[in-house]
Amino acid sequence: MDDQRIILLKITGEALPSVTSSTSKAPALDSASLIRAVAQQISALRETHKFAIVIGAGNIFRGSIQGKQLGMRESVSHQVGMLATMLNGLIIKELFDQEGIKTKLLTALDCPSVGDIISPSAISQAHAQNNCIIFVGGTGAPYFTTDTAAIVRGLQIGAHEIWKATNVNGVYTDNPHKNPNAIFIPRLSHQEAIDQKIGIFDATALILAQERKLPIRVFNLWSENILIDIAHKKTVGSLIN
Repeated sequence: MDDQRIILLKITGEALPSVTSSTSKAPALDSASLIRAVAQQISALRETHKFAIVIGAGNIFRGSIQGKQLGMRESVSHQVGMLATMLNGLIIKELFDQEGIKTKLLTALDCPSVGDIISPSAISQAHAQNNCIIFVGGTGAPYFTTDTAAIVRGLQIGAHEIWKATNVNGVYTDNPHKNPNAIFIPRLSHQEAIDQKIGIFDATALILAQERKLPIRVFNLWSENILIDIAHKKTVGSLIN
């Protein structure tokens, strides 16, 4: 088991049911099926890969949208977003538990009824017990996205790669949902991603990943057996390294 590849899987909040009035991309039944499929793929890869997860919360609250609409201070909007990741984390934990995946929920915000506070000892213990760690609460500080949290948590667990699960097939020159002429980019460096200001990953996160030479794989979570394909095929999605 010592030769397992350690993966930090960043899952978009859009994989879970939307509670906002503006979007309904993921009905509850579809979301359950998707998250269960992710759990089943993680189970299939358990001999070769060890996973931890960071979940976004865009399905519940985006400070840049709902926060502005409500006239909230930005720091408070970020706090709401971090709390929202707890809700999503609990959903993932419950569905993973039902699929027989041993999980440990660790939080950046002190909330004992939800999970243990993130610490080196808590991470080590979860690893030793072969748990899939679910990180919630973002970085615990405002002004940082869950992309940045994913890089931070990836470094904490000694991840070999960050896998960013989103709703597009990888990195494009523009949003392919809005621009049909957007060009797919299969591979680029951290610096190229920073210079091109790609919208799919936060610049602060990219800079930290570049400093630590941490590769990032970007892919479409809705593709069938995508995690298994990534584990065995180097050409799936886009690679930033």
